[in-house]
Amino acid sequence: MNSVGGFREGEIDGKPFFIFTLFSETDSPTSSSSDEATIDFGGDDLSLKPLFLCPSLRLKEAKKAEDYSVEENFIPFNTSPHFPSIKSANHQVQCLLDSDSHDKICKLPVVPLFWCNNKEPYSVQFFCGACRVSKLGTDYYICLTCDEIFHKECVESPLEIKHPSYPLQSLQFYTPPRDTLKFLVGCICCNISLETMLYHFPPKLSLHPICAMKPIPIVIDHQKRHPHPLTFFPKQTYLPCDVCGLIKEHIPTYVCVRCVYAVHQDCIYFPNVIKISRHHHRVSFISSIIPTRKWSCGVCRQKGGDHCGVYSCKKCDNCFVHPRCALRKDVWDGEDLDGIPEEDEIIVEPFETIADGIILHFSHGHNLKLEIIGVYDEEKFCQACILPIYGGNYYSCMDQCDFILHEVCANAPRKKHHPLHAHPLTLKVVTNGYDNRGYDNHLRGMFRCDACQRKSCGFVYESQAKDMFQVFRLDLRCASVSEPFKYQVHEHPLFLALTPEEEEVAICQICHEQWSYRKLNCIKCDYIICFKCATLPYKARYKHDKHYLTFQEGKDANDHSGWCEVCESKIEYSSEGGFYACDDCCTTLHVDCLLGENMYMLKPGQTIMFHEDEVQILRNSTMSRPLCHDDHAGHRCRSRVVYEKRNMTFCSYHCCYYYSW
Repeated sequence: MNSVGGFREGEIDGKPFFIFTLFSETDSPTSSSSDEATIDFGGDDLSLKPLFLCPSLRLKEAKKAEDYSVEENFIPFNTSPHFPSIKSANHQVQCLLDSDSHDKICKLPVVPLFWCNNKEPYSVQFFCGACRVSKLGTDYYICLTCDEIFHKECVESPLEIKHPSYPLQSLQFYTPPRDTLKFLVGCICCNISLETMLYHFPPKLSLHPICAMKPIPIVIDHQKRHPHPLTFFPKQTYLPCDVCGLIKEHIPTYVCVRCVYAVHQDCIYFPNVIKISRHHHRVSFISSIIPTRKWSCGVCRQKGGDHCGVYSCKKCDNCFVHPRCALRKDVWDGEDLDGIPEEDEIIVEPFETIADGIILHFSHGHNLKLEIIGVYDEEKFCQACILPIYGGNYYSCMDQCDFILHEVCANAPRKKHHPLHAHPLTLKVVTNGYDNRGYDNHLRGMFRCDACQRKSCGFVYESQAKDMFQVFRLDLRCASVSEPFKYQVHEHPLFLALTPEEEEVAICQICHEQWSYRKLNCIKCDYIICFKCATLPYKARYKHDKHYLTFQEGKDANDHSGWCEVCESKIEYSSEGGFYACDDCCTTLHVDCLLGENMYMLKPGQTIMFHEDEVQILRNSTMSRPLCHDDHAGHRCRSRVVYEKRNMTFCSYHCCYYYSW
């Protein structure tokens, strides 16, 4: 039996809707199928209910297709969801149910599952055995053979759906391409990755079964967005939305004929007042902007039009953001602030001025004095960013302890708004007992930056999240990045203009990595750089050399055919990630050789915890370099610090952490 689903007009809570209905391809919209096995559930509704196959059985049948071996193919399902009755003509399914295969076959129909007190399950309680996601639906089934739980929609999915939003085509039921990493398919409504089943129409229209069968309101009356009732209009491929300005053929569109007004269903409910990460004030939705004014979006940096809505700041004249850019999950925190008064921000200074050039910083109990660097001393480093004092002014402790801060680090604000996070960040000192909750709960005295992924013992900007797994952290170097960002190696300013999807696949042009680092990009050319590379010092010093070494991109390695001063390997053969060079004295060094493999962990005197092990970070100042305990080749520790654990010495954080007993 070849099944088809469609929509009929009906009512939900007294309001008109298009409601999904499952019927056979041979049925009319008002008839019912006679080939389905049924069961009487009793109660007030004594009608016979159809029985359905376990979805795992349908998936097994789909994967038997001849072209399933081709990785990029969408494979159509070939079995109806209905459990066959005695009269059923679906011999293929009946033969499978009657087979004596050694594979586990769910030969019984699934049964409805009723949760305690008729409440919906939490997403952590539920995981659909068919679509493999925890997205909550309306009702649920359970298979008593395989003990899996399923969405009602995943169980009852017909082979074809005639959807009112797409009147010129039918949605077919498929399993996605076998190589889900290379051919990633997501639902155009909820953005969930679709790994086992979906409704699809070429080339890019894909829907989760729940989204494909969701009831569609025929009329929406939402006075906050439009003064008149809005009516569903199926041919949305031709109408730009008056709120977001885009043509989104996969989103239901509603119109007001008397006002010549069109709007996407989700745009109707866009909030009026929000706080986004890209601006320090709240922004409010306005229906249009002055036609003659030129503006660009504060998120994607693309030019904006004058025929759609926009989020703008009432306190600033040049802050405008596209609605869909403003409501991105990585930009907006999800809170509607309409009607909530805005509190004045209290500014707390990072230090108290004691006298001219003398301060008392919140992070240290002694007074600090402003000094100008003379001869470079590689033992002097900033307690906030953990980088050496290469040049410029710095504050040092007047009580003869080793506490030093760069002048710029000493002026870092106690609270900061950063474009990578929607909430304000608070500056904290990472002490020996610093709780690294949310990242590695077995680590203490350190943290990992969410922008560059580097581990650090320096100061941290931290969000105040109720959920410890949502705590956001930045080191001082990454926290200093703002838009536009002037990167000295590139001629144009850089921005955080990539979408999350673009950023995920973008490759840094310095380290050539695609990993989870946050990335900046140039809107004038294709230049992309990750935070890990963007925050490397442009100028650095090496031992007693009188010249600065400047950072060079890897592509310039051919112009520097020398050897690294530390590891003695040739620069041109190992230049990925860039290198440092001085043209005057022909000195070249790899980044890790000059700055250290974990450049923000080089803090002598810090104590960190690995599980139950206490690790001391000590200066590597002995007459002979110690041997690394984890290095079977007998290499000596070259870094300016060593890590000591249980009377064993290690040359790096990596060796110490991953040492196997």
